[in-house]
Amino acid sequence: MKKTEIIAQHLMDVHQGNNWTDVAIAGTIADIDSREAFAPVPFSQNTIGTLLNHIAYWNRVVAERGRGIKPVIAAHNGFEISEPAPELWEEIKTTLFRSAQELSDVIRGFDEAKLEAPVLPEHSSAYKNFQGQVEHVHYHLGQIVIIKKYLRSAG
Repeated sequence: MKKTEIIAQHLMDVHQGNNWTDVAIAGTIADIDSREAFAPVPFSQNTIGTLLNHIAYWNRVVAERGRGIKPVIAAHNGFEISEPAPELWEEIKTTLFRSAQELSDVIRGFDEAKLEAPVLPEHSSAYKNFQGQVEHVHYHLGQIVIIKKYLRSAG
């Protein structure tokens, strides 16, 4: 199996399920409503909703890099959202899973012979960008799990 296929599958697994941790975003957020999604917690400036928005933002950034486009990284880094509402929660979830599929498709279509080369001039390798995003999603998934557990134990 090609490395690009393995990386792309790992990305989809952490979003949809069947990854090595047996915890994925889809299962974790399945029973979260918009109230919980945007509920503040005392130990983080982020909410579940802002974390998902941030993940989607970076899925798109890395996809652009994989297409050879140098994205402009906004100061908000994907953490900024509009006024929390049930409709926004649905939009964030839809955007997240679309962005994961988009990045997965870019990775699958990437020339495997170029994985060790800089993804763009003055950037790290394509491999580090793609695999790094998989690790980045796992990191924030852990935060989401902790926030969810806190909200459910405090309520």
